[in-house]
Amino acid sequence: MSKIKILDPKIQNKIAAGEVVERPSSVVKELIENSLDANATEIQVNIEESGMKEIRIIDNGDGIEADDAKLLFERHATSKIDDDYDLFQIRSLGFRGEALASIGAVSKVTLETLNKNSEPVKLQYDGGTETSYTPGKARAGTDITIRELFFNTPARLKYVRSLRTEAGKVIGIIQRMALNYPGVSFRLMIDGKEKLRTSGKGDQQAVIADIYGINIARLAVPIEASTPDFHVNGFLIRPEVTRSHRNYINLSVNQRFIKNFRLSQSVIKGYHTLQPKDKYPIAVINIDMDPKIVDVNVHPAKTEVRFSKETELNQLIEETVRKALRSETLIPDVEKKTEKETKEKIEQSQFDFMNNPGRSEETIETTDFRQRENISEAVTENTDQHPSINTGNDFIKTEDTPVYEKRDQPAGENKKPSPQHKATTVQDAPPLKKEKLPYLEIIGQLHGTYILMQNDTGMYMMDQHAAQERIKYEYYYENIQNDGDGVPLLIPYTFEFPLDDVITIDEKMNDLKSLGFEIEKTGIKNYSISRYPDWIKADQPEEDIASLIDFISHSDDFSVNDYREEMSIMMSCKQSIKANHYLDKIQMEVLLKELNECDSPYTCPHGRPVIIHMTTYEIEKMFNRIMK
Repeated sequence: MSKIKILDPKIQNKIAAGEVVERPSSVVKELIENSLDANATEIQVNIEESGMKEIRIIDNGDGIEADDAKLLFERHATSKIDDDYDLFQIRSLGFRGEALASIGAVSKVTLETLNKNSEPVKLQYDGGTETSYTPGKARAGTDITIRELFFNTPARLKYVRSLRTEAGKVIGIIQRMALNYPGVSFRLMIDGKEKLRTSGKGDQQAVIADIYGINIARLAVPIEASTPDFHVNGFLIRPEVTRSHRNYINLSVNQRFIKNFRLSQSVIKGYHTLQPKDKYPIAVINIDMDPKIVDVNVHPAKTEVRFSKETELNQLIEETVRKALRSETLIPDVEKKTEKETKEKIEQSQFDFMNNPGRSEETIETTDFRQRENISEAVTENTDQHPSINTGNDFIKTEDTPVYEKRDQPAGENKKPSPQHKATTVQDAPPLKKEKLPYLEIIGQLHGTYILMQNDTGMYMMDQHAAQERIKYEYYYENIQNDGDGVPLLIPYTFEFPLDDVITIDEKMNDLKSLGFEIEKTGIKNYSISRYPDWIKADQPEEDIASLIDFISHSDDFSVNDYREEMSIMMSCKQSIKANHYLDKIQMEVLLKELNECDSPYTCPHGRPVIIHMTTYEIEKMFNRIMK
């Protein structure tokens, strides 16, 4: 008797559902994608008990014809594709024909729909079995309700986390959808309370304000770039706003939200040295491309994609992010938050899920959509070109004091680009101009650590250690990158290493040579160095060379560029002036002049701010000279 048999379709659907329906947020995602494919402009999501009790999604889309309704819950039934060629030009969000079948297999579903070319119908499914087919309400669009999710797969329930966590994931899905479709109005109700609403007017920056708050939206920097294969646009939030994880980097391809580590890394690299280590930016980046060069049919969740020109896309995004941020004056303002403002912020971030006092396992960030304002911006203007960097390591008193000419328009104010501002593309971009500090008049020094300055916009404080770190970092990075003649040795240095290191050293001889070393193997465990790069400290080169070789031998994924970066940061930090080091007026002016000539004078190599700004308005408000 044969032991192999074909499983019952109901069992097949339950098994397959595990790939598509992992949790309530998966259901919300799939159903919203169906609404968007149906050209809906208004989508309302109602959930109860974080979706475990009920999920209801109402849209004003095209609806479903009565003749097609019977096939809705059949596996691999779809209107999105016709043949295998269509898999190479997918524009719709759904196309596999698995979502409704998988959802219907593990829940109780009620669906009402009306297409203008058909009669309204109402269907009810219970665990994948049709229980009712009747006329529906004459309302345009689709109304679908999911109840008792996973009622027939109890093992699945143990993987569902707390209600707060599941609600947070639902919110995250809707936020990403809203960012990708600013022309669609989204409304989210959780247990009868409205948590999110977007206008659907097509303004992506307004959606950012609805989701992250107006203050963050004001810090949004528009980006746009094009190549023959890709078009990139969106918004970057200025680097003074950070998050503890990379989930706030929102990437979409042809309006499809995706997760891609390499693309996220390209965005992070674009913020290079502008944010502290282990902190990540907020970004909303849309990528339009020919569907033929991207594969979205990798996983049923459709968040993983494969690119045929991923390297070129990574370079485009990194370059675009870097150019956009380099055009900004990145001196953060110091704002004194009142007790009322702090209390409002705390209250806005709280959720009441069935009065459950337990701590959230996952942070849920939202804003009160009702507190809207107009976001006013001014076009950012580029500043003058910098002269070359002065690489002096020490302060030298001279008779020539740096002279600063005050510009017609003080640059201390953070200017925001307007929505009408045309972002520069990669192809037609003018040569990138270096950043400039505003006119600053030195007042004095605080605690031997901070340099106090002023202009007509207010007061500035500069961290002297961070400032010289930036100066020396750019000097070292430039010199380490440029291989010079190096330092020749009349008598070569000789080194002996353990046998277990010899193999890796032999493999990485080319890496050492690319750093500027002339190295030869003179024995089984012996090596000689006849030339070393001139950026190595002259007082103890032999020790540094040995440390470098040891470092490389114990690095599995050694990268020359990464090493140069780390060396530049380390050397700049060790050789910069420290706190409690008092400077005279000329030394402070020399430091400010050298900082003004840096490519990026606003942060140290670790991402900490070099200069902060307190406006005259904030100062006068603290002294009650201005009543608000």
